[in-house]
Amino acid sequence: MERIRIEVCIGSLEDLKNAISQDIDRIELNQALELGGLTPSRALFLAARRMTEKELVVMVRPRNGFAPYGEEEFEMMLEEAKYFDELGADGIVFGCLNEDRNIDMDQTRRMVESLKKAMPIFHKAFDLCPDLDKASRELIVCGVKRVLTSGGKHPKELKDGAMVIGQLVDRYGKQLEFLPGGGVDEENLLEVLRLSASNQIHMSAKRILHDPFSQELRMVTDPIRLADLCRRVRSTEK
Repeated sequence: MERIRIEVCIGSLEDLKNAISQDIDRIELNQALELGGLTPSRALFLAARRMTEKELVVMVRPRNGFAPYGEEEFEMMLEEAKYFDELGADGIVFGCLNEDRNIDMDQTRRMVESLKKAMPIFHKAFDLCPDLDKASRELIVCGVKRVLTSGGKHPKELKDGAMVIGQLVDRYGKQLEFLPGGGVDEENLLEVLRLSASNQIHMSAKRILHDPFSQELRMVTDPIRLADLCRRVRSTEK
């Protein structure tokens, strides 16, 4: 059976160490997973690039939420994307919507055109679009190559979303990769893979960590949970 490519979403150097100790294929590098993942520091990216030869895709997201970006904010995103691209990122993860929650085709095209080597990847802002078929066609026109999606559903409804992803794969899969993710857990993992007809999966295997020093909460990659999820994926390949 074809290998299922496992992408792990991480937010720190410790998360990276835990992720690359497992049989995974790709890292999505972020900071602040508790905010949904933001642009990592340049120092973190350089450390990650030194530590692993696995595929490394980098989030370019200056703040939480998916509200439209103003021109100054978007220019900052372009500068970050160019930096990571030039220093060896395998992909740039971003997402630009306009006020009606459709794809901002101008900003998306500009991001794609700014990249020399890295794959342009659209993040889960895609799921806010009112018409995922239309959004898929627009991403293809803009030159995006992969999209992370829950099929337009809440993470708790990822099984239903996986059915939608399967339909999108059937219609557009030769032109655009659909990466199921957002809410993947031990209970739905195998069904999501089956229903989405995808050969890849995105997960974080995260847990909430309480810092007794600062009394703050943050999300980290749980190495035990990640190992279990990876074993479940690999069992489907036998």
